[in-house]
Amino acid sequence: MPLESDRAAAAVSFFDRRGNQSVPRADSIVKPRRGVFALVVALTDQAIMLAAEACAPDVPELPGGGIEAGETLDEAIAREWAEEVGIAFDVQGPFERFQHVRGFHADDRDEFWIYDQTFLLYHFTGRVNAGRKWSNSEGGIAGWVEIATLPKLTINRAHWCAIPALLATALPPQSGVR
Repeated sequence: MPLESDRAAAAVSFFDRRGNQSVPRADSIVKPRRGVFALVVALTDQAIMLAAEACAPDVPELPGGGIEAGETLDEAIAREWAEEVGIAFDVQGPFERFQHVRGFHADDRDEFWIYDQTFLLYHFTGRVNAGRKWSNSEGGIAGWVEIATLPKLTINRAHWCAIPALLATALPPQSGVR
């Protein structure tokens, strides 16, 4: 569903998952989209869950994605977690919320989205094996990553905006992630 005017699309800056700016062509698809993502923190092990799509295995992001018609945030995040992580969504929360609207270039399908993204903070109650990765049902990978290593990773640009803001409410100030 294209935007009603070219001026509306021109007023938005679009970035791909790596942070590269893109400009829609006249024939590009530009549409609104809503998504929900989970920042799941294993407090005992100081780790978070990240997933990477098969089309961008070098750019991890928070598990989540588009909200289907008729889905609540809770239903959408449980479905996305199952698809992208493949383990039980055994969490407490959500405790905090971060929301922004971004111009996103979905470079794996050459679409431009005005992407209303909601990020929810959850706590994982069990022990985790940070550093271990596994394949997910969508052909990507998932795994727990130590929080201390996050600044060294090339995390999805839009997700990186949410991670420090949410972690600031979940971790003591000396955690080093900002």
